[in-house]
Amino acid sequence: MITGIVADGGYAPYVLMKSGFVTPLPDGLDPVAAAPLMCAGLTAFNGLRQGGLRAGSRVAVVGAGGVGALAVRYAVAMGARVAVIGRSRRGEDAAKALGAELFVAAQESDPAKALKEWDGGADLVLNASPSTEAATATLGGLAPDGTLMLCGYGPEPLVLPTQPMILNRLRVGASPSGSPHDLRDTLAFSASHDILPDVTPIGLDEAPAMLEAMDAGTARGRSVIVFP
Repeated sequence: MITGIVADGGYAPYVLMKSGFVTPLPDGLDPVAAAPLMCAGLTAFNGLRQGGLRAGSRVAVVGAGGVGALAVRYAVAMGARVAVIGRSRRGEDAAKALGAELFVAAQESDPAKALKEWDGGADLVLNASPSTEAATATLGGLAPDGTLMLCGYGPEPLVLPTQPMILNRLRVGASPSGSPHDLRDTLAFSASHDILPDVTPIGLDEAPAMLEAMDAGTARGRSVIVFP
C-alpha cells in the first residue's frame, strides 16, 4: 500500500499511520526541502548502493533531472568519479556544477564510446531517465564487471547484447525505490553531507497547475505542497 498512489492521503495536511512505517527526520533537516528525498532521493541513493558503488568508482548517470541530479551529488559525496549523459548540452553546466567531471550529449556522440574512452568505461551506469533505450545505449560503455542499474525505464523492452554481456561479465539490475530502513540511511547521509534538492513551496490550490506543467514537461525543479 503506497500513500498517494493506491491509498488516499498523499495531499493531506495530517495522516494517521503505524509508527513502523513513519521515518523521523534527522535533527536540523528542513521538512519542506527534505520532502523530495522521500522519493527521488531514496531512489537515487538506494540505486547507487544496490549497484555496488565504492569510493573511486566511475559512475555514469543517465538523465540529470530530479532523481539524476541527486544521484550525481550522492555519488560525488561517496567518493566516486561521475559522468552525466543527457540528450543535449542544455544540462551540461548544471551537471558539472553538481560535481560531474564528464558530460556526454547523446544527440552529438555515442554514449557507449564516450564512456569507454573515460579511462576504460563506467563501473556503474545508473539510468535515471524515463527511457529504456537510453539505458541500453550505454551498455557498451561499461567496464568489465560493470553494472547497469535501472531506476528509470520506458515502455520498450530491455534488449541485451548477449556476447558482450558474457565476455565482460556485465550485470543488469533494477531498483524502484527502497525500504523504510533505506530511507533512514538516505536522510542521514543527506543531512551529514548537506544534500538537499532545490524546491519551490506551493499551496494545495496550486497543485493542479503544477501537475499540468509536469504532464506537459515544462515543470522545473521540485514543488512541495505546504499548508498554512
